[in-house]
Amino acid sequence: MRAMLAAGLLWMLAACGVPLTTQSKALPLTFDKDVVAQSDRIAIFIPGALSSVAIFEESADWEQHGYARAFYRYPGLDYLPADHVVSPAVVAQRIADFANAYPDKDIALIGYSTGGPIALLAAQQITKGRNVRVAAMSTAVEFGGGVPTVWRGVVDIVRAMVATGSLDRQVVWKRFWAGLLYGPDALEDPAFADRLERDISEGEKIIVRLDPVVALSHTLGLPGFALPDDMDFSGIPVAFFVGLNDRVFSTTQTRNFSRKIGGVTIYGYPEQGHLLFFTRPDVFDDMRAFVEDRPLR
Repeated sequence: MRAMLAAGLLWMLAACGVPLTTQSKALPLTFDKDVVAQSDRIAIFIPGALSSVAIFEESADWEQHGYARAFYRYPGLDYLPADHVVSPAVVAQRIADFANAYPDKDIALIGYSTGGPIALLAAQQITKGRNVRVAAMSTAVEFGGGVPTVWRGVVDIVRAMVATGSLDRQVVWKRFWAGLLYGPDALEDPAFADRLERDISEGEKIIVRLDPVVALSHTLGLPGFALPDDMDFSGIPVAFFVGLNDRVFSTTQTRNFSRKIGGVTIYGYPEQGHLLFFTRPDVFDDMRAFVEDRPLR
């Protein structure tokens, strides 16, 4: 079934004229070489599908605390062409190669959504014995969440269509995006009215336009993705930072995923959805506290 779905999506991409086996010469990792050379610690930020590296803007003060920041960019965003499909394994290998090029530096892998499993894969490929930590925000789970995630997404899109009375992709997408803030039930809750109006207005500045080609290139590699069974995270601290109203990946899915890894610390944020970087930007302070092995606030 997954093979048939992947084949169908590949055909759709090909029909749109997207070359699936090429990638531009532009390096997906962006960083300041001088800052990296001078720092003892590197924080590598990995966004989720349909996410620009701009979502990590609130981590800017990490540099004041001795970190060099590096960002992984996806096709179709952040000045890169939409010319290939994102493969979690390939992305993880590139990130690990970058980290291994600086063997004397501590590494923090900060993943959002799809970037969470990629960070976990990359951690396994960084030279053993180094100080490596993984902090995943609103982490994706294996197989992209499978049928439960797809079903919740379909339900919420239909609800967005009903709420807006529109079939226009961009109109529906904005409403759907609003549901990601605090969970779709918040859209009908008067207690959320003020903050939703404010956040939806602010969010329009950062919402990625829903380009079907970009969406497919970002998500086609997820349905068949799973962590290898022989992964060993001993000596690699891992923490998940999740909104307890996340409709993309539920708390049950997150707990089940954490059990496969073992020893994961989970920090839950009440009344929060999938977009913690936006609704709770202080999550970056919490993530840095975890990376530095300090108590959270």
